[in-house]
Amino acid sequence: MKRFLLLFFCLIIGNSQAQNIFINEVMTSNASTIADDDDSYEDWIEIYYTGTIAFNLEGYGLSDLPSNPYQWVFPEYWIEPGDHLLLWCSGKNRTDINYPLHTNFKLSSSGETITLTRPDGTIQDQYLAIVIPTDFSYGRQSDGAVAKVFFQTATPGDPNNTVQGFSEILNPPTFSVAGGFFTNPFSLTLSPPDPGVTIVYTTDGSDPEITNLGGTTYSYKNTYPFDPGTLPS
Repeated sequence: MKRFLLLFFCLIIGNSQAQNIFINEVMTSNASTIADDDDSYEDWIEIYYTGTIAFNLEGYGLSDLPSNPYQWVFPEYWIEPGDHLLLWCSGKNRTDINYPLHTNFKLSSSGETITLTRPDGTIQDQYLAIVIPTDFSYGRQSDGAVAKVFFQTATPGDPNNTVQGFSEILNPPTFSVAGGFFTNPFSLTLSPPDPGVTIVYTTDGSDPEITNLGGTTYSYKNTYPFDPGTLPS
């Protein structure tokens, strides 16, 4: 009876801690952000754990293929509370826990569903297909939160609350005239591809900011002192 109660108690603890495992951040097109242990720029997935005791990820499946949730299976890896586990999606299939872990699949920059599956076949966490620009990442802000945002500055292996996140990535505006040097005046039209977008621009070389829409006031003097010690008028 004591053994049964102990086993039951351990199962309850294990199941409760499992709820604290998240796909925290993903990068599907890594051109220059961070290199793996082979010094190559591979895509990656970050796992975050909010539990209170170490948890064994052995038997969990990670996949970008809905028909095969156990495309890559975790080895006996104990993740510690607050850890950010970086998994390289390189196709190299490395499961030695003494070295960086690599999945046996790569991620598509065109967007695909990424799923973390428990050993019992139920879904632990999932990212639906979304297109992420090169060297941008997509993840939770803050760590383990429900809301997901785009990060222009990715944080592989680090907390996500240290950088600014964006709810969407807009397409660049279309210019009616290509850039260059001109000697004659011309008309220029800026067209946003995304609906409901406001384009902010300046013609004086200053940074385009919403707060500058009213223009900038410059102070200048009409007269200057000529003799030493004379105050300006």
